[in-house]
Amino acid sequence: MVRRAETANERRSAVVPMKEETRARPSDDPDAPHRCRACGATLEPFLRVDAEFSLARCESCGLVATFPPVPPSEIGRYYPAQYYGAANRRFNPVMERLIPFFRKRRAQTIERFLPKGRMVDVGCGRGILPELMRERGWEAHGVEFSETAARHARDVLGLPVFVGDFIQSPYADSSFDVVVLWHVLEHLSDPVAALRKSRQILKPGGLLVIAVPNFDSLQARVSGRHWFHLDVPRHYFHFGLRVLRRLLENNGFALVDVSHMSLEQNLYGWIQSLLDRIGLPHNSLYDILKSPSARLVAHPFRTAPIPSVLNFLLLPLVVPLSVALFFLEVILRRGGTVEIYARCEK
Repeated sequence: MVRRAETANERRSAVVPMKEETRARPSDDPDAPHRCRACGATLEPFLRVDAEFSLARCESCGLVATFPPVPPSEIGRYYPAQYYGAANRRFNPVMERLIPFFRKRRAQTIERFLPKGRMVDVGCGRGILPELMRERGWEAHGVEFSETAARHARDVLGLPVFVGDFIQSPYADSSFDVVVLWHVLEHLSDPVAALRKSRQILKPGGLLVIAVPNFDSLQARVSGRHWFHLDVPRHYFHFGLRVLRRLLENNGFALVDVSHMSLEQNLYGWIQSLLDRIGLPHNSLYDILKSPSARLVAHPFRTAPIPSVLNFLLLPLVVPLSVALFFLEVILRRGGTVEIYARCEK
């Protein structure tokens, strides 16, 4: 199911103020926030997203970044417990029932390339994919960035989960057949280091599985700053497929497959982006679909009853249009998110 952050109002509520003298700085180098993480060239802001953040594009390689970037020492303030929901369940029960279907599809796709082996799911959440892979005969591991996110996978499912920075994870070189970075790479302050780490721990010929929002997509172009998958500042980077392909090739990977048809992400991405583009409160339908434990503010029907009702009144118009746009982006190979499968070359 879609994994998306809270609205701008919720984001402001989530941030805990810090004293100025203890607030971490992005770098001792004043020019560092203006430099591309991938190639070091200048970043030029080009689109204001909200009052706090803009998007900036590298004038050399084209990588798009959130500007200004939140220092890694502070980004945890944008991931409160409500971001995950109680027991890592973010949606209402009806929506939650769809999640195992999408995880099974993901497992089946991985097994098209490798029937069995040792895998690690970076950003494993409550462990649905590793648990499924374990049931299918794999040795499955997980990585999570907080104790809250890892608790269910580790304590309830008994999965081996490393809690902390993936770059610092203790896995041995050439020890995995598959590394999964499913809607994770955009959340990392140093995606190039994450690709290098993945190459380091993968066996020769091992499979890297990546899913990211596609900044080159038709959905991104039509939606602009209303695009559902922007999610600043949690998304440090916004990858176009061309940029990501170059990053992978430069770091020892060869693409073997790219899918633009994500039922899990892209259809809803159109629905929510169009509703936002019309002028309804930011991601208000998404907020309605969340479980109560995954909200930082009151239910939208209480805080904004008229716009909440309008979401549902507009769905008969927005859903058919979204379905048509979903298939159009597949035909044009410009999906709102892309799923990438790459082999490790050593």
